[in-house]
Amino acid sequence: MSAGERIIAKLAARQPVAERVVIVAAHPDDETIGLGAQLCRLEDALLLHVTDGAPRDGRDAAAYGFASLRDYAAARRAELAAGLIAGGAERLRTLCLGIVDQEAMRHLADLTHRLRDLFERERPQAVITHAYEGGHPDHDSAAFAVHAACYLMAPPPEIIEMALYHRRDGHIVSGEFLPTASRRKPGPTDPPVETLTSGSRLSPGREIRCVTVELKEEELRRKQRMIDCFTTQRWLLRQLDATVERLRISPDYDFRAPPHSGELHYETLGWGITGADWRRAAAEALTELGLD
Repeated sequence: MSAGERIIAKLAARQPVAERVVIVAAHPDDETIGLGAQLCRLEDALLLHVTDGAPRDGRDAAAYGFASLRDYAAARRAELAAGLIAGGAERLRTLCLGIVDQEAMRHLADLTHRLRDLFERERPQAVITHAYEGGHPDHDSAAFAVHAACYLMAPPPEIIEMALYHRRDGHIVSGEFLPTASRRKPGPTDPPVETLTSGSRLSPGREIRCVTVELKEEELRRKQRMIDCFTTQRWLLRQLDATVERLRISPDYDFRAPPHSGELHYETLGWGITGADWRRAAAEALTELGLD
C-alpha cells in the first residue's frame, strides 16, 4: 500500500493521520467542500490556497458590501480561520500565495515552481488537491501546478484528489469524480473502480479506487458548522452535496485535452474564460517547464 493509499484508508476509517500532508486548494472554502469532515484528522498538514478569493472585477466584493478587494480577501481569510476552528482543524498551518481569484491560469509556470519549492521544503508524503474537471479555472490550475511540480521532483509525493464539482447534462454535479478511463467522452461518473489507461501515473491496468466517505450525523453537523462560517459563499455552498466526501489517488491527466465533452461549468458563468483559453495557457506552461 502506497503512502497515499494509507492516508485515504485512514480517513475512510476515521483514524488520525500522522503523515505529513499538503493540501493545495484554489480558494478558501474548497478544502471544506472537498474534505471538511476529514481536516480534523490531519495531525501534520499545511493548507495552501493558490488565490486570495477576490476576483479582480470587484463584483463579488461589492455584492457583499466590501469597499475594496483587499477587504473582501481579508474577510475570506477570516471565514477560513473561523471554519477551521468550527471543524476542529485549527492545528492546520495555512498559507496563501495571493494570486487574484480567476487568474491562476495566467501564472501556471510560476505557480508550478513555487509549489515544487514548497514541496521540497515540506517533504509531504502526499498532496491533496483538485481533480481536473472543468468546474472552475482555478481548480484546474491548482491541479495542473501540483502535477507539474511533482513531475519536476524526484521522488515526488503522491497526489490525492478530492471531488468538488463539474457540469453534466446542463447541471452542476458535486461530490463526484469524472471517469478517468476517458476524459473526452460523457458518461456516468464515479464508478467504484476505474481502470487507468497506459498513459497514467500508475502502472498500466492498475485499478484506481474512489473511496466514498458517507458522513455520519456528527460529521455532518461539524461540516455544516464549517460551511456556515463562509457567509460570502453560501450561494454556492448551498448547491453542493455535503453528505459525502470522495477521495482517490490521482490519475495522470492530459491537460491539453478537455476534462469532458460539452460545456465546462465555468464557461457558463460569464467570466469570459473558455476551456480553450485555459488549455492554451496549460500548453504554453508545459513548454516553458520543459514538460511538453
